[in-house]
Amino acid sequence: MSQAQQAVKIPVTERVVAASAVVGEGRAPEAPPYLMAGLVSLGALVLYVMTLAPTTQFWDTSEYIAAAYVLGIPHPPGNPLFTILAHVWGLLPLAAGYAMRINLLAAVTSAVAAGCWFLVGERLMRAWVPATWPRRLAALAGAICSATAFTVWNQSVVNEKVYTLSLLSVALVLWLILRWDDQPPGEAHDHHLLLIVYLLALTATNHMMGVLVGPVVVVLLLPSLKAQRPPDDESRRVEWSQWFLFCSVYAMIVATGLENAAPLKAAVVLFLAALGNALFRARNWDFALAVLVVAVAGISVYLFLPIRAGHFPPINEGEPTNWQAFWDVLTRQQYGKPPVSQRQATITAQIGMWVQYFGWQWAHDWVGGLQRGLAVVFLSLGLLGAWRHWRADRRAALAMTALMVTFTLLLIFYLNFKYGYSQLLDRSQLAREVRERDYFFITSFALWGVWVGLGLATLMEWAAEWLEDREPDPERRWRFATPLLLLALIPLAGNRLTASRAGETLARDFASDILQSAEPYGILVTAGDNDTFPLWYAQEVEGIRKDVTVVNLSLANTDWYLRQLQRRPIYEFDADKAPAIYRGRTWPKPTGKLLSFSDTQLDGLQPVYFLEKKTTVSLGGIGVTLDPAQLGR
Repeated sequence: MSQAQQAVKIPVTERVVAASAVVGEGRAPEAPPYLMAGLVSLGALVLYVMTLAPTTQFWDTSEYIAAAYVLGIPHPPGNPLFTILAHVWGLLPLAAGYAMRINLLAAVTSAVAAGCWFLVGERLMRAWVPATWPRRLAALAGAICSATAFTVWNQSVVNEKVYTLSLLSVALVLWLILRWDDQPPGEAHDHHLLLIVYLLALTATNHMMGVLVGPVVVVLLLPSLKAQRPPDDESRRVEWSQWFLFCSVYAMIVATGLENAAPLKAAVVLFLAALGNALFRARNWDFALAVLVVAVAGISVYLFLPIRAGHFPPINEGEPTNWQAFWDVLTRQQYGKPPVSQRQATITAQIGMWVQYFGWQWAHDWVGGLQRGLAVVFLSLGLLGAWRHWRADRRAALAMTALMVTFTLLLIFYLNFKYGYSQLLDRSQLAREVRERDYFFITSFALWGVWVGLGLATLMEWAAEWLEDREPDPERRWRFATPLLLLALIPLAGNRLTASRAGETLARDFASDILQSAEPYGILVTAGDNDTFPLWYAQEVEGIRKDVTVVNLSLANTDWYLRQLQRRPIYEFDADKAPAIYRGRTWPKPTGKLLSFSDTQLDGLQPVYFLEKKTTVSLGGIGVTLDPAQLGR
């Protein structure tokens, strides 16, 4: 049996380093294929640009674009990292329209993530695929599946959410911890950990989803400390102090996004203990100070919220100008989410929602039996890849499994969604989410694409073994097995219609038409996201009919929104940019403020009133008698 065949069949369970991919002795370890990763990112970017939304869209797209334009604060948790990055990005002359430039930011971040998925897949396959080009082609196939999964593709062509930036941070941290695993202990080793700490702290200021990559770091760090014993006790104390510091800092970062303050207090105590251990027992002063500095530098982006809120930008949701308001924004108190102990749907139904979304990923255009059949195929390929990875490198496979469990089961349990928007449609009485929530699981679908790549590599391995009696050359056997990788093109073909946003202008047209229909200095009353955020975009970014005041009834139940309406200036009516029906007449500009309340009165308003006795309310000829109950403001 040839050396290449032996390398395929012998499982590798010990620590896998980059040199494990070498075929033959005496060769230098292979460097990561960064050039090919760059080409993967470029290819993904071309695909995303071809299907990019030309302007704003419904849901949160308009809000985020407008917030980036005015350097404002979108809905909790405020996403300061995205706002700052998008504002700077929007200044670059990369596209004709501002909205398209921000959409392009989503495409770029997701495309770079695709390159990282390629690097991750290629690194993981070094445990059992010895030949370079089959390994890289299989990693390419996995990256294609990740980049063209329906939710990933659909979110990459419009900046509807901030999740493509979180997706990039997860991919970067995963790649960095794998690189740390390949490096011998030393200065470069520590630098990788410091960069990971910084990225975790930084991505927390975008969205807490990016922080969920932390468990994979812990899973890879701990076995490494146990398996590779340093030459002396002092060095071992230093390494364990680094692990303790990382875990405590990670706990603090996660706790900043939890609704209860108790976990944050506990995490601070844990960090102080880890810091004391590093300083006085391990005497690891340099690393401890560096961890503290980079963590503070990353998390300090949160300070944008109170600083900018104090300047009262046009979009200033939550108005976090004091500590309590700041904490309420970070912990999303505005939404009043029930505790996880109070399930809003059965746990089986919530898992079923993820299963439904998983079935969409590989052929969303092809409904019916074909879509379900392909979902089974890609489910099987991913499980096959996970199984083969486990046989070859259990520690890395355990880390990947921990990451997948975090972004599926643990996330499902924590999010505690109601029944899905299109789930169990025959049961109309169920309380449902207002829209599909597949974007919350975008990382799990991208990670599954990596596993699919590992599964395709396993099929190639089996095909090469089957051809052993027919073809003595191992390289030719791998080459004959290459057509199996064409399965990775199925999501590209099966999602090309519904994932694309090319040519979609409905949200922008809707906003313009609604605003232009209002009389000069009119007031438009809205109720939800889709009839409010596009109007914000049209007014703040494109300057359409800023004389019209938009009042959102849902937000009017908050004191900060009423204060913003009170402060809102009345803009001049521009007849040249208005419909012809409003031209040729004099429209007197209103004086005074929209609301007649003072700031003190607004702050004193109560969200509910309690009736002490029965009260009759009459309107025209209709009278209603109310028993003691709560009345909404």
